[in-house]
Amino acid sequence: MDQQTLIDRLPIVAKIKVPALISLGEDDTISATLLHDVCFYEKNDSIAFYAAYVLEHIASRYPERFMPVFDTFISRLPEQKNASCQRHFTKILMVIAHPKAPELYQEAYSQIERELLVETVFGWLIAPRTTVAVQANCMDILLYMSREFGWIREELKHQIEFLMRDGSAALQSRGKNVLEKLNRLKPEVDPEG
Repeated sequence: MDQQTLIDRLPIVAKIKVPALISLGEDDTISATLLHDVCFYEKNDSIAFYAAYVLEHIASRYPERFMPVFDTFISRLPEQKNASCQRHFTKILMVIAHPKAPELYQEAYSQIERELLVETVFGWLIAPRTTVAVQANCMDILLYMSREFGWIREELKHQIEFLMRDGSAALQSRGKNVLEKLNRLKPEVDPEG
């Protein structure tokens, strides 16, 4: 399938309902690389969102199908400005960075420049216009990464405490949960990062 065909098909399928979008994720003729490209489609934010939704489905259920776009996904992450896509991208990162991630992800994750990933995720966490859902996901991603980079722990604690001051109930709940987990963590590598 080419990019224009996918762009034409996504809004039609989305009108049918979520299961139809998921069926696109089950269609192995649609590559993760193509979906990832469409996530940056600037002419229509909804189409980019639908593509990100399907890409998240693939990443969470079919790591082997996501792997061809893994490096590009990580390297282009800072370019993603669509808040709806950021939500799905952070959910993908939660799977990739999780301590119990699939082995394919663990191996690929160990090969990337993780400091740049930390920078992007922190940037999204503290950006004033970042949605609560993205901020909450960023908290979890940084929590996972704090096992490797001990310096994240203190900075993340300060940021969460700041965000919780005026945050929504959802943000306060996730923030409290992450703070509790941070307090129980011991760095597994160099505490200075």
